[in-house]
Amino acid sequence: MTRRLLPRARRGVAAVEFALTVGVLLAVLLGIVELSMLMARQYVVSRAARDACRVGSGVLEGANPTGDQITAAADAHARFALEAAGVPCTDDNCTVTSTWYESDGWYVLKVVVSVDYDPLTGFLPVIPRETRSQFIMLTQQQIWD
Repeated sequence: MTRRLLPRARRGVAAVEFALTVGVLLAVLLGIVELSMLMARQYVVSRAARDACRVGSGVLEGANPTGDQITAAADAHARFALEAAGVPCTDDNCTVTSTWYESDGWYVLKVVVSVDYDPLTGFLPVIPRETRSQFIMLTQQQIWD
């Protein structure tokens, strides 16, 4: 003989099921939000490195610039690109390193951008605390006759 629960008693079962599943659903939702924010930050950092390389290599188009002028232009633009995207770039949380050198007749500009990342919740321990990107561009100085 089976016993049937009254409709009033079944309401409690639904509340218990909800309480058990809401924690898992909330954890999944927070993980998705955290990973989305990390991916957005990584996109901004990689875009800043790429744009800085393009600006630095564009300096070569003028009169014979020095390597210091090229790296200074690339550094300044990387910081500007980060600030424009809403990522604060101070000496405490941001590092921009540009190097310029000649290799087999090619001028090589390498820009490395590294920005600290503070997780929103700290819920996922695998989230890195730093986003880093580098971009290398080969350029050749044009000599006009």
